Amino acid sequence: MDADLPPSLAARVDALPDGLRAHVERVRVIARGLAARHALDPATADLAAAAHDVARHLPGRRLIEEAERLGVKVSDVERAAPILLHGPVGAAWLRGDSAALDPEVIEAVHWHTTGSPGLAPAGHVVLIADKLDPAKASAYPFQQTVRDAAERNLHDGTLAFLEGALRLHLERRELIHPVSAETRNRLLIARAC
Repeated sequence: MDADLPPSLAARVDALPDGLRAHVERVRVIARGLAARHALDPATADLAAAAHDVARHLPGRRLIEEAERLGVKVSDVERAAPILLHGPVGAAWLRGDSAALDPEVIEAVHWHTTGSPGLAPAGHVVLIADKLDPAKASAYPFQQTVRDAAERNLHDGTLAFLEGALRLHLERRELIHPVSAETRNRLLIARAC
C-alpha cells in the first residue's frame, strides 16, 4: 500500500481481499480527479478514498456485532441490510486507530454509502468516486448521469447518484436508508434556495 497512508490505515487496507483492494485503488484515482476538478485538497480526498471500505469485507452478522461493540447505533434498516454498516464501522475503527486523522476523512468514510445532510466536500467526493468505479457499472447503470452531474458540481453528483439508487431500490422493492432520502431532500432544498 501507499507510503503516504498512516501506518494503521495502510495495514487495514493491505489486509483487505485482493478485489476490494483493487476497488479502493480505482476509487482513489477517481477521487483525486474529482478533488482536482473542484479545487479541493487531493490529499484529503485520497486519504478518505483509501479508507472508505476498510470494513466492507465483514459479513453482515459481524458488522452488526462490531457496530454494537463500538457503540454505533444500529437502525432497523441497518439490521435488515447490515452492509449499510460498513461505513459507520470503518469510521469507528479509524477514529480508534488515530486521533490525528482529519475528522472530514472519518465523516467521508462513515457516510460514503448513504450520504448525509451537511456532508463535507470530501464526503461527496468519496461517495461519488465509490459509485463511479467502472467495476460497478452493472450495479449503477446510471453512472454516466452521475459522472456528468459531478463534473458540474459535487452536490449535483451526489443528488444524481441518490436519485438513481432510490429509483433502483423502489423498482426492486428494497429498503431505503432514511438518511439517503433526507440527504436527497436537503440537496433539493439547497438547490431551490
